[in-house]
Amino acid sequence: MDRILSYVVRLVVWLSGFAKTWSRWGLFDYEEWTKGHRLKVLLVGYNGARNTGADARVVALTEQLQRQLGAEEVELTVMTLDETLVEGYFSPHIRLFRFTTMFFIPLLRATSRSHVAVLCEGSTLTRTFADALCMFYCEAAGIMQRQHKPCIAYGSEVGRIDGWLARMCYDLCRDTYFIVRTRESLQNLKALGLNGHVGTDTAWTFQARGGEQWAREQLLQAGWDGRMPLMGVAVINPFCWPVRPSLWRWAKAVLTGDHTLQYDKMYFFSDSERRRSLFSHYLRSMWSDNALLAHAVGLHVVPVVGDITHDQLALTDDARRLLLADTTHVVHCAAETGVQKSKAELWQVNVEGTRHVAQLATSMPRLQRFTHVSTAYVVGTRSGRMKEEATTATHFYCLYEQSKAEAERIVRAAGLPLTVCRPGMIVGHSLTGRTRNFNTVYYVLKLMHLVARRHSKTNKTIIPIPEQ
Repeated sequence: MDRILSYVVRLVVWLSGFAKTWSRWGLFDYEEWTKGHRLKVLLVGYNGARNTGADARVVALTEQLQRQLGAEEVELTVMTLDETLVEGYFSPHIRLFRFTTMFFIPLLRATSRSHVAVLCEGSTLTRTFADALCMFYCEAAGIMQRQHKPCIAYGSEVGRIDGWLARMCYDLCRDTYFIVRTRESLQNLKALGLNGHVGTDTAWTFQARGGEQWAREQLLQAGWDGRMPLMGVAVINPFCWPVRPSLWRWAKAVLTGDHTLQYDKMYFFSDSERRRSLFSHYLRSMWSDNALLAHAVGLHVVPVVGDITHDQLALTDDARRLLLADTTHVVHCAAETGVQKSKAELWQVNVEGTRHVAQLATSMPRLQRFTHVSTAYVVGTRSGRMKEEATTATHFYCLYEQSKAEAERIVRAAGLPLTVCRPGMIVGHSLTGRTRNFNTVYYVLKLMHLVARRHSKTNKTIIPIPEQ
């Protein structure tokens, strides 16, 4: 499919040679620089793709160009996939040109209107992320070459490229001058038969538009207490590249509504069992090998995705091997707490889900303790003082109580080193009353709130506060 796209790129580049003629007929916009007019510079990059580094880098580049060439002497245009995702980055004097991953014609329009093009993405001629990304820059360079306009690649990386893509790079970029980041890139550039030298890259700093206060508010909304030290880690998946085009997968995604692994339109991430296994190992290594991170977090945390309603918790083979080999303590607190739920819903999670977790735990050779979070209401309709022992209740006020009592019987019968915890009602934060689930005692509080509002001219908020 990438080869087919390469023919489309070559066709667009060839057609660009007629842009000047089409403009005379009023069919197309085409410009050439003339003395006394502002120089129109097009910055060809992959902006607006939620890559903060790439966006901030181009912002710094526009500032440098305006300072060196004179803000009144140059008109800068930045290509972007989404204007809203670069909102606040660029000054109002910078024009934004919208394009899509189907870039062929939008790129032709943008380059034909410009006098100079600057390829400003770091991964300019590499196959790391996508052959289509490399072809994107080749098309821009090729159009400028065909229209006899200057093109520069700034702060570029050039990888090892061969075959049909190497020939395309030479054919379309031979008039482009490359300022590359490293000597390795220069060697790869020379191997392609292209010209350039090792230079530098744009230095930049970035300040969020809302500043530190905005960032603090976002963290507080996410549950941060304002005191706990934080360490930010941006985790990427290096094993999902390169992105490849596929008409078949695109059609399937449109028909089924399943957009898993779809990057955009007809482009899809690479995927295989081995790639998923490597990424899982990558995540584990990130936590275990970074002593500073482990010290900051205070725990060795490895996220594992599963589903207790399925046998073996629907774990991948790698995740299952990890849990069986390393786990010493299990805390089972997953449950369906809705008292209004049907018996089927409650049994699926509270009974069968507990059975699946207990079965997996019995296969853990290093297991020292299994803690099962139950409820105080497993005693059912019994009254009086209840001892902390196995429940013998047979009658219950609701199916939820019965499901939790059955779950206790399952974990006790599994022969595990067991601790059972029986909390009462969960009423949220002890000071603010904040909770995610408005059930149990919150039904009563809501009723009290409605009564208070009805008998008062002002709105009142009822918050549970513990006794001092």
